[in-house]
Order: sequence, then C-alpha cells, then structure tokens
Amino acid sequence: MKFRVTPRILAYGAILVALNIVLTRLLSINVFTVRIGFNFIPIALGSMIFGPSIGALLAVIADVLGMLMSGGMPWLGFTVNAALYGISYGLFLQKDRFSTKKLIICVILQAIIIDATLGALWYNHYVGTPFWAALGARAVDAAAMIPVKILVIKYMYKLIGDRIKV
Repeated sequence: MKFRVTPRILAYGAILVALNIVLTRLLSINVFTVRIGFNFIPIALGSMIFGPSIGALLAVIADVLGMLMSGGMPWLGFTVNAALYGISYGLFLQKDRFSTKKLIICVILQAIIIDATLGALWYNHYVGTPFWAALGARAVDAAAMIPVKILVIKYMYKLIGDRIKV
C-alpha cells in the first residue's frame, strides 16, 4: 500500500483524529467492557476519502493519542483493531468503490472479526476476562452497532459523497 502525505491530508487527518478522540473519550457510553458511541465516523470518513493506508494510520494515531490523553497506555491488540478498522473501511468504502452491499459486508465482517472475536481475545489477554464471557458481551455490542453503523455511514456518504475531493 503506497501513499503520499500532503499538507491537505495532514490537515484533514488532524481534524479527523481530534474528532475521533472527542467522540471516543468524551461522548461514548462505557458499560463494563463495551463502549457504545459514534467514534467510527471519523475513521470511516478518513478511510473513504484517503484509502486504507491513511485510514489505518489515522485510526492508530487516534487510538494511541486518545489512550495517552486519558492517562492510559496504548495496548498493541486494541491498536491493531484500530488499524484493521481503517483498512477495512478503506478497502470496502473508498469513494470510487462505495455501495450499500459493500458497506453491509464491511460492517458485518468488522462486527464478527474485529469487534467480537479479536476484541474478546484482547480483553482475555489484557484484563484476564475469560474469552467466552468477553465474546458474549462484545458480540451483543457488535450486533447492536451493525444497523447504527450502516445507517450513519450510508447517510454520511449520501450527504457528502459527491463532494469528496482531495
């Protein structure tokens, strides 16, 4: 994956990273091991506009900076998940490839692989929560967020998709 970082990408990327941090750390609801929020919007938008490489980079920077700003230390497993979100949004939803069918596939694959399975695995290693218990909690969260993500991203693309120029 080849990419070139221009001043314009840096400026838009910084705004998207800041927005992700605010949506993740300040405007999300945390219930036990589950975080419910709209922090997926900036990463999805950045990946749609700039592609999977920049999307993954934005997600990783947002994850690391967000953890450091909230007083924690980034953990590699969750940072890998962040990168996978950026890559998957970019591969499935880049402006010239966007379709509702690809959006649905992307969000369902994310829910199964990244949210539920990998999220439970990382919680098992990080906190010691039994894998199957973490999987159950994360699967419920992932399933609940599927329609939300699909509707929000589809509306967001409909609203600004034709205006995306970088």
